Amino acid sequence: MTWMLLTHRNMIISSLSLVTLALVLFLAGCGGPDTSAPERTVIKRPADWHGALLYIADLKGPDAEFGSVRIYDNVSGFVEKTVEQTDAAAPNDVLVTPDGGTMFAASSVNGKIDQFHWDGDNWIHGSVVETPSNQLFSLSLGPDGFIYAAGDSGGGGAKALVYRINPKSLALDPAPVTFPSLESVHGISWSPDGGTAYVSGSGPGGKPELLLASWPAGRVEAKITLPGTDVANKDLTSPRGRFVYVMCRGEILKINPASRAVAETLEPVPAVPGNASGNDYYGGALSADGRYLFTAGTPTGSDSTLYIIDLETAAVVKTVKHISAEARGLQRTE
Repeated sequence: MTWMLLTHRNMIISSLSLVTLALVLFLAGCGGPDTSAPERTVIKRPADWHGALLYIADLKGPDAEFGSVRIYDNVSGFVEKTVEQTDAAAPNDVLVTPDGGTMFAASSVNGKIDQFHWDGDNWIHGSVVETPSNQLFSLSLGPDGFIYAAGDSGGGGAKALVYRINPKSLALDPAPVTFPSLESVHGISWSPDGGTAYVSGSGPGGKPELLLASWPAGRVEAKITLPGTDVANKDLTSPRGRFVYVMCRGEILKINPASRAVAETLEPVPAVPGNASGNDYYGGALSADGRYLFTAGTPTGSDSTLYIIDLETAAVVKTVKHISAEARGLQRTE
């Protein structure tokens, strides 16, 4: 009789354990895809630390209402910190000043630019720049030291506008730079001597284009139609100015500004037959020597993967999954 009671009790315990395990597995599977790499909450480094950080504007996560900036350490392979957005909701881009002390994030939904200051351990929210734009696409540091924010007009009139902002006073120039031949401007970068601006965006009928314009006059000298894609996102210039990389839907185009032609097409993930768009490569960043390109691909319905491309071989040398929910602009410091 005692043996039967013990056996019955053991069966009950085993059943409860199986139910508990099933509940844990069920809960672990809820809540959608895992959009976080292993995280640490505070960055603490020795005084002589020399490494690289990648700042990623995350449109949707972890708080879908605000978005965030995620900071990835190339050395440790961790997302070390997530900076929540407050005013510049759903950021399309992020810009960190050369001294690493100030960060700006640009909103895709309200035309605001958030400013943050690094206090040694955390990013502290500062002032907010309000532009007339409804949607800001990118942030770039110009050859004159001013911040240039590509966006729309906020209603009526010219659409392809680039707002000029003093990074110290945060004063907004009342007269934005315009490119009338574009319906919308998504990115701007410059030649090393600052004499030429490379402006990516949509031309008539939404056709993706790259403009070569004299700077600071803004006079368009050439127009390059971008093949194989229907959206041109941000662009960036290699350190020596030999190439301009345009982040696009489905591909990354390597442009030779001297010949004004496409030199190479990069596809970290080849397009799937029947789905020409493939990954959407919105932003990118180059290593200081220009050898490596960092970009994040976001396929429809999934979170973003970081791709590190060796530009000498055009090969992907590293991928990091779940780098963010929906990666947009990237900035690298080292």
